[in-house]
Amino acid sequence: MSTFSRLHPVLQEILISGLGWNSLREVQEAALQAVSEGCDILVLAPTAGGKTEAAFLPVIDSILKNPTGHLSAVYISPLKALINDQTERVLSLVRRAGLEAAVQHGDVSDSDRWKFQSGEEPDILLTTPESLEVLLSSRDSRHAFSNLRFIIIDEIHAFIETSRGVHLRCLIDRLSFASENHITRIGLSATVGNPNELLSWMSASDRNQKLVSIPSPPSKKEFSFVVEPDFFTRIEAAADAVRGKKSLIFVESRSLAERLIEPLKGLLTNVFIHHSSVSPEDRKAAEASFDSGGETCVICTSTMELGIDIGDLDLVVQFGPPLSAASFLQRLGRTGRRDKPSRMVFILQNPCELLITSAAVESAMQHKSESLKPPKYPADVLAHQLLILLKGRMGLGKRQIISSLLALTPFSKIPTDTIEEILSYMEEQGYLSRSGDLYLLGEKAEAEFGKSNWKALISVIQDTGGYLAVLPDGTVIGTLDARFVAGDPGRVFTFTGKTWRLLHRDDVHRRALIEPSSASKGLKRPFWGGSGSSAGLSELICLGVSEIISRRRTLLPLPENEAEMLEDLILGLPDDITPGKLHIRTEPEVNGWSVVVSTFAGETVNRVIAYLLRQNLSGRHEFKITPFAVRIFGFENQDAGYDVSRALIEISSSPNSFEDLPTLPDNLWKFSVCLPADVKKEMAKAGYYQTDRVREILSGLDF
Repeated sequence: MSTFSRLHPVLQEILISGLGWNSLREVQEAALQAVSEGCDILVLAPTAGGKTEAAFLPVIDSILKNPTGHLSAVYISPLKALINDQTERVLSLVRRAGLEAAVQHGDVSDSDRWKFQSGEEPDILLTTPESLEVLLSSRDSRHAFSNLRFIIIDEIHAFIETSRGVHLRCLIDRLSFASENHITRIGLSATVGNPNELLSWMSASDRNQKLVSIPSPPSKKEFSFVVEPDFFTRIEAAADAVRGKKSLIFVESRSLAERLIEPLKGLLTNVFIHHSSVSPEDRKAAEASFDSGGETCVICTSTMELGIDIGDLDLVVQFGPPLSAASFLQRLGRTGRRDKPSRMVFILQNPCELLITSAAVESAMQHKSESLKPPKYPADVLAHQLLILLKGRMGLGKRQIISSLLALTPFSKIPTDTIEEILSYMEEQGYLSRSGDLYLLGEKAEAEFGKSNWKALISVIQDTGGYLAVLPDGTVIGTLDARFVAGDPGRVFTFTGKTWRLLHRDDVHRRALIEPSSASKGLKRPFWGGSGSSAGLSELICLGVSEIISRRRTLLPLPENEAEMLEDLILGLPDDITPGKLHIRTEPEVNGWSVVVSTFAGETVNRVIAYLLRQNLSGRHEFKITPFAVRIFGFENQDAGYDVSRALIEISSSPNSFEDLPTLPDNLWKFSVCLPADVKKEMAKAGYYQTDRVREILSGLDF
């Protein structure tokens, strides 16, 4: 008997009459079989590979065969836009089956929100971690999850390495505690380098697990390259590439997206912009633009990488090199549907960007992708969950607090004395208070997190301090950086491809009142703190660069001009680079000598190495840091490389080398204000500074 024939008859009829399906894709067959065996599953499949149906078909089938009249499944997405996109797709299946689905996130109006008090429960809930936190922490709603049987996590790779991922993992545990059933966990993801670890993170060691991985079918891929130093010539090249097509132009920062849109609007007919600071309405308009025929171009950041359905694209343009192999694959997957070739144009500034791009494409060709690791010491989220635990309660004892926190998987290895230290510190700072042996929320917690019905406590995402850009009639245009709107009223600037004038800055409500402007001179362009990828160039791509340098050529069949350009670049680089090995060389400068420490480990690692060398080298030196190397200037002799080697050996062998790294600001993690200095220090070493990776690179290497 086929898997399709084992589906509930109603679901079979929906698939046949509604979708024209008489059978299932391989990924859907595998997912249904694994779920029927009681396994938690992680589904890896290419864009448009049927992942959504692979998740929902077993859920709908189970609900139809075993109806309860209660909430049976929760779908969790990293983006509200992705939920909105999935809603119609999922609802078409759910409602035809006679089931109900509810959507709950920040953009859903109060009138459309699920009301627990009504006594009516949907079969499936689509939500974000933040909205789920609101529901779970509400005393009125806790009973609503008692019959839960399924959790679906979409684009799970977008969570894993962040505090938001730690929060999500806590929510999974809390849902399991709330339910009387065994909850099957279904994760959906793009290609990652460590899928089994990702599955284990989502599941648990005592649960049945299965990886459902379907490789991308062989397909034709067409790449073209433009390498041009002049910025406006690159813009013209991008316009020429997308003219008459449905296309996306990916950039690595909001600022660059804003820099591109105005000149491209002068060259093309339908140009839109899509990034995290653009209003939801404008983002929806950009997504909907692909529904019309003819030329459409959307300039976007990574916000368009995830599974938002925008139909069949003709072309993707990468403006600048991709920062990771995973990102490149996600973006490439936006094209090539319906048996068409995948087409991507790279618009690059110089041969170095061509080298980076070659490394990214090579990694993808070799089926390599970045491994994702959850935070090792998530004390900030522990403080957050502690506050959540106490909210609305009349107090809890120390023993109960500690046992509740240790029951959550991300905190299970944090020592009890560390939790006790955090409790004491939070009490000293006024975030907690005590009544006898019971801990309660303190006045400081209520003052900082309790406004607007504890809105600031819902999310672990750090507030960037942006100001809503609002027209006099209340229309929201987007979000501007606080520093950008700090100037005097009257400033004229471009934003979303239009010209505006700043009228007033409301610091209390964090709003910038603006109006349209016809000014053409003196225009400023907005910027944002952290605009661009905080991670920078991935270590996998850096390693790929070292491999190309080592073999003295790329594996890509580049066009003749680009091949010669890359060959000339490589000829000027050292010929004794060994991938995975630290390489030290001394080079002459106009005044003295410099030492280059090549790690190919990424900019974060190299910044730490540079800081440690600055503390360990005698004399005054200047440092230049790239994702590939640290260059140290100011040496007087050719033997300086030996001095640097000895310093690195000393650093790697000393147990205290990482104790004096700079203290990080409290605003790096939202709830780090609740943590004592030594806990924040350990969190910084484990996460921000990647000290384990630095020590791994430095130790055991031959200098």
